Amino acid sequence: MSVIASAIGESSLAQSNNSSINSVSKGFLWGIGTAAYQVEGAYKEDGKGESNWDYYANEVGLTKYTIGEKQTGNIAINMYDRKQYLQDIKLMQQLGVNTYRFSIPWSRIIPQGIGRVNEKAVAHYKLLIKDLKNAGIEPFVTIYHFDMPQALVVKGGWANRASVEWYRAYARVIFKEFGEEVKHFATFNETTIEFFVADFNINPGQSKESVNVRYAKEIDKVHHQLLASATAIKDYHQLNLGGKIGITFNLAPCIPFDPANPKDVAAVQIEDQLLNQIVLNPTFNGSYPSQALAMIQEYNPAFQPSVADLNLMLENKPDFLGVNFYAPAQVKHDDKAAMGVSWLGNNTDQVKMSNGPVRPDYLYELLTRLKNDYGNPEIYITENGASFQNGEDTVINDQVNDDLRSAYVKDHIAAALKAKSEGSNLNGYFVWSGWDNFEWTFGYSIRFGIIYVDYETQKRTPKKSFYTYRDIIKQQTK
Repeated sequence: MSVIASAIGESSLAQSNNSSINSVSKGFLWGIGTAAYQVEGAYKEDGKGESNWDYYANEVGLTKYTIGEKQTGNIAINMYDRKQYLQDIKLMQQLGVNTYRFSIPWSRIIPQGIGRVNEKAVAHYKLLIKDLKNAGIEPFVTIYHFDMPQALVVKGGWANRASVEWYRAYARVIFKEFGEEVKHFATFNETTIEFFVADFNINPGQSKESVNVRYAKEIDKVHHQLLASATAIKDYHQLNLGGKIGITFNLAPCIPFDPANPKDVAAVQIEDQLLNQIVLNPTFNGSYPSQALAMIQEYNPAFQPSVADLNLMLENKPDFLGVNFYAPAQVKHDDKAAMGVSWLGNNTDQVKMSNGPVRPDYLYELLTRLKNDYGNPEIYITENGASFQNGEDTVINDQVNDDLRSAYVKDHIAAALKAKSEGSNLNGYFVWSGWDNFEWTFGYSIRFGIIYVDYETQKRTPKKSFYTYRDIIKQQTK
């Protein structure tokens, strides 16, 4: 049994890792991932415009809503600097990955969100893509990973229906400039997390609005992103660039916080619709889940998705689904929480992971559900990783023995490949994250990387989990 399984006393898959990690095809993608704001720094270089996260961290985060310990991504881990990222590419080669998932920030390419294209930024990412491919690493590009130009935020941001066309114009620039060299694009990352969690908390709205009203208003932003994604998918396919385009969702199977509490058990169905089905159903079925839709419309009656909108989504399904999985959601009935349910921060494990209970079994169950309920789409696990609150991310004698994260990676890959062996259309796996970095509202207070970063010196130190993942890749590709 794995270290994690021993600590929490639950993991049927962990007991059979060796038999579960079977060989996969040579076309399988083994990668690591980052997001631009979390790693690049250089927040004013080469004509970059201000993004919403530049604003959050430098304005809101230093005054009203504390991000980490009043921290910013202004420097982060300096990966916009070519000298630094070339060293990081060498680490990727040592790891043995064949792909690298990263995002291209809108505010670098089009500083004001619409209008003039920043040729310096275009040249930078063309060179990055060339450097990656010369190293034998395929780029996997996320077009939008939480960072909207602030100039568009003040125009209403994603709540403004015009955002669909703003994004469409931006995506067209991405396809034009990088579409010949990049063969995997993801339109968006984690719509529900950006709005129902991060944006909902950072922008709490007016005090006169109830928590349910504020929550229900976020659905307009989700809807506009799903429409923008479908529109970009349609445009990409018309260009015949020979690649694939998909979308990435954070998905978390829902389980009761207290299985003996009937209210928690009943809350599971509600939260599953609000967290998972709210994006999966319109994307693959062309409809919103009925119970969640009714609850949202009670507090936001103006939300009435048209037949034309839903048909646009249905007719332009993604070529692949990116699955970000960390943990199942332990759901509580909570009258004070939005829609009467809560899951974020709920964790009954004795050894705490920062974002939920460690249950590799539920990654297997999730992949099986996607196979059975959503037509078995092509899947890449685009994020899977862990941060533990036990001090294991400490450098001792130039080593970081992150035993829990190492076991987490091994156990979750075993779960994923078990699902693949039973017919799940899984074709790639990415650890989150390659490097310790700026973790959004947590700042630098938690670490997810398999490479330790000293934020003062920018020194990189591969952790034990780095070598665990390297050995699995070697086993799979020999």
